[in-house]
Amino acid sequence: MDEQAPHNDRQKKELQKQLDEFQMLSAIYCNPGELRVDDYGCIDNLTSYNSGETDRLTTKLDYRFELPLLPDQKVQILVELPHRYPALEMPRIVIRSAVIPRDQERRLTDRIVRYIEEEVLERDEAYVLQVVGWIQDNFAELLAATAERKESKACPRSAGATTSPIVFERLWIYSHHLKSKMKRQTIIKTARDLRLTGFSRPGKPAIICVEGQQADTQEFWRTIKPLKWQKIQIKLCETETVAAGGENEMAALRHFAAGFREELFCADMDEDSDAEDQPMSMSLFMKFLDKHRCGYIKKELFGFQSAIDAPAS
Repeated sequence: MDEQAPHNDRQKKELQKQLDEFQMLSAIYCNPGELRVDDYGCIDNLTSYNSGETDRLTTKLDYRFELPLLPDQKVQILVELPHRYPALEMPRIVIRSAVIPRDQERRLTDRIVRYIEEEVLERDEAYVLQVVGWIQDNFAELLAATAERKESKACPRSAGATTSPIVFERLWIYSHHLKSKMKRQTIIKTARDLRLTGFSRPGKPAIICVEGQQADTQEFWRTIKPLKWQKIQIKLCETETVAAGGENEMAALRHFAAGFREELFCADMDEDSDAEDQPMSMSLFMKFLDKHRCGYIKKELFGFQSAIDAPAS
């Protein structure tokens, strides 16, 4: 009969395990702010899919813990669950903190993956609680172990050496189209997790701009590039070196200080229309670029300049 039925039944079992685990985690981490979901619509979508109310999965379950793992400093543990977790796919679990360098965060992520591969023996059942408990119990040791490698590589530096400067980077990314809700959520979530600023315009064409430390913008590109695209490319890469600790200088270089947002630039939209199917209002987009001091990018994206950007003859 339906060849997809066995696959769908297996997937529903995995999704139900995710929902049951989240309910259990909510009961354990019940203090205000300990466990957060950015969009409860993901839970509604998974629940509706399992009950048969919809046959489309438009999102993944993701949530974050905020736990006091450092003195006077809360640490975020970000969790993103693929649809076939726990039996067939591993969760993405990332540690974020303002006081932990990005390179060390990546080493912590690698260590979490290794722990799951080596220590989580029963992967037929949900195990995020086990991993988070292990992180809590061993956080000091994890920090020391991942920091030691960094220090050992840095040991040849002389005692009088100064801290390396930071590179600020702004990437302008152009794609043939962007309609997938899951892909759009991945873009927004990745940019915000990396504390990047900028915007994403879904539809046809799709335009994404991210700005922040180069290590983070490149991590963003490494994350979204493998997603299925008809065509995607970096149209322009802007960089500028900032002195170490120059947070104010870094902030001054940002053109989108309000954070990272999805922008639609659609005029005269009906309430029921899909924004990503609407043609981009070039007028609204040009005004948006001018407002954010980005008029120069018009030529790179579309091959033309407005009068305000064109050089005087």
